Amino acid sequence: MISVFEASSGLDAHMILNLLQQQGISGRIEGEYLQGGIGELQAMGFVRVVVSEEDHAAAKRIIGEWEALQPDLEDIKPEARTFSGIQIFVVGILVGAWLMYWVLKGSY
Repeated sequence: MISVFEASSGLDAHMILNLLQQQGISGRIEGEYLQGGIGELQAMGFVRVVVSEEDHAAAKRIIGEWEALQPDLEDIKPEARTFSGIQIFVVGILVGAWLMYWVLKGSY
């Protein structure tokens, strides 16, 4: 058995193994249950997908094609909505005015 993919988690390993199984390549996951030992073990590289030697080239090709389809995480920018200082100031004035009205209305 030869390692074809080092996963960052068991979930990633299962996804790759399922992808390979859909193409008729059998394999297994090694090191999946070592994730509970983080702190005592190295943090990366212990969850691997392994296949037989005759399926190694085909598995690497399939994984390579899958990785080529994945978006580059550096290109993905989260849409962050930021409020300017003036917007926060106006909302604060409105909330303060409403609170003062509510407090003073009850005192009469």
